[in-house]
Amino acid sequence: MADLDRIEGVLQQYNPVEVHEENAERSSAVGSGLPGSAAGQTGYSAQDVEREKVIPLPEEELKVGKRATETVKHIRTYVVEEPVQKDVRLRDEQTVIERRPATGAATGRPTEREYEVRELHEEPVVRKDVRAGEELVVRKEATERTERIADKVKKTKADIDKSGR
Repeated sequence: MADLDRIEGVLQQYNPVEVHEENAERSSAVGSGLPGSAAGQTGYSAQDVEREKVIPLPEEELKVGKRATETVKHIRTYVVEEPVQKDVRLRDEQTVIERRPATGAATGRPTEREYEVRELHEEPVVRKDVRAGEELVVRKEATERTERIADKVKKTKADIDKSGR
């Protein structure tokens, strides 16, 4: 019983083999030559093992890689107008002309003459200068993260019936 368990363990480890007893009458026997195999065990003769059949037990393996994807950020600048108010103090001069009686003796003769009096008036003048308001600083910062990937893989297993010796 212990030898049979050992044989089944070796077969599971090194590609399971199916032994067909219905073909035991055929002439030549094939043995694996491995220690612990059916041909190398006492109590089993080479003619009991007619041929071997390898049964593959494929399984899926999860391979996780990575690929680079790209996103594009667009920056568009545009002009807006916003109302602005500033107060400015302006000065205006006015000429005031008054008539009053003379306070002294007249000198000279009456003549025609013109006098000119200048008034100063201030008016607002607007000038617009361009100055640096703000700046956009565009840079990229990289961070790394670990993401756990969970999926299912398929594996082929085999059950060996131990009762049908």
